[in-house]
Amino acid sequence: MYNKKEIFEKYLAGTCTPEEADWLVSLFAEKSFRTELEAFVDAEMNVPLEEADLIAELYDQSKKQYPILASLLVEEEVKTKRSKIRSFWPWAAAAAAVVVFYVGFNRYKTQERASLAAEVAVVDTRPESVKDEPMMTLTLPDGKTIELTDTSETQYASAETTGEESFFEIKKSDDTAKPMIQEISVSTGKTGGLVLTDGTKVWLNAGTKLRYDVNFVGSERIVYLVGEAYFEVAHNKAKPFVVISDDQKVRVLGTHFNIKAYTGNRTTTTLMEGSVAVSTDSKARILIPGESSVVNPGKANINVSPALLSNVNAWRNNEFSFYDADLVEIGSELSRWYGIDVQVIGQVNDFGFTGVISKEKTLEEVLSILRRTGQIKYQITPWGGKERRVLLMM
Repeated sequence: MYNKKEIFEKYLAGTCTPEEADWLVSLFAEKSFRTELEAFVDAEMNVPLEEADLIAELYDQSKKQYPILASLLVEEEVKTKRSKIRSFWPWAAAAAAVVVFYVGFNRYKTQERASLAAEVAVVDTRPESVKDEPMMTLTLPDGKTIELTDTSETQYASAETTGEESFFEIKKSDDTAKPMIQEISVSTGKTGGLVLTDGTKVWLNAGTKLRYDVNFVGSERIVYLVGEAYFEVAHNKAKPFVVISDDQKVRVLGTHFNIKAYTGNRTTTTLMEGSVAVSTDSKARILIPGESSVVNPGKANINVSPALLSNVNAWRNNEFSFYDADLVEIGSELSRWYGIDVQVIGQVNDFGFTGVISKEKTLEEVLSILRRTGQIKYQITPWGGKERRVLLMM
């Protein structure tokens, strides 16, 4: 009915139809096809890279710091979160699992190394196109939501432009003596800026949430962050500014700094100007300009080191910035920006990738750059209607 190799290649490219994928899966029970499949996978996933095809700078950065380790997959370790798979596309999960199994099984037979395979959380399931999403969503205390666009003018926030800079100016409530909690959420593939009622400017990265009291009632100006934000805090010696995230608290009087605190990932604070106090449940450190602190999920230790300041501002310049990033972090970044589902297979704990890539590139272009480092492989598969899933692996 179909050409096996042609359909398998279309499957890897994410272009086969549901009927073609269903037909492909039906062949997995045939021993002769399993032999062919191993050869197909080996050819597709282990094509030698020419030296000229490598991106020298990125390759050297990773090669010097971290060895190239191959993950070996065994059948019982390949698990799928079925709750995330739509019921009318069951073949997508089955096909992905079987293909991943054979990739690993082939390597298992030819290499004598310890095996490791782990699936991490699927991040974002929205379609790749995010052009119609609002830039930000404002949630009020009663749960009502308001979409903020470039032309928004409401009693809670208004769109403003100063020179080449656009932002939303948050407005105080009528009764400034009472707290009024609001939350700003930034859509997939978007970034945006705010001016809070105290004059503090905040730039928010994709997939970020910031919760605050409009009136800043009390002795401190407290905000709660999930995601990434760059702060230019308005100075007020009598009323310190405090940023609380999952694993740490940052206290300042008036300064410029960046915090990256996505749920489940390490929290990184980088100071550009002034000084900040970073604290956990049992530790505290003072940062000076040019330093970064890192707090790992669920840990109390605060690790401080010199910052790569050019990388810190990369996301505000429409670039991906990776520093010692593992596959989980890379996958999360791609998911938040392109609105795709990302699954990581065969995570290697001591792998780290460092580099900056423009967000103006397509998903395929970014994945190609990652592959050309010589350490990361990927596969794009169809997943429900017009959506796609990306598999990242070593």
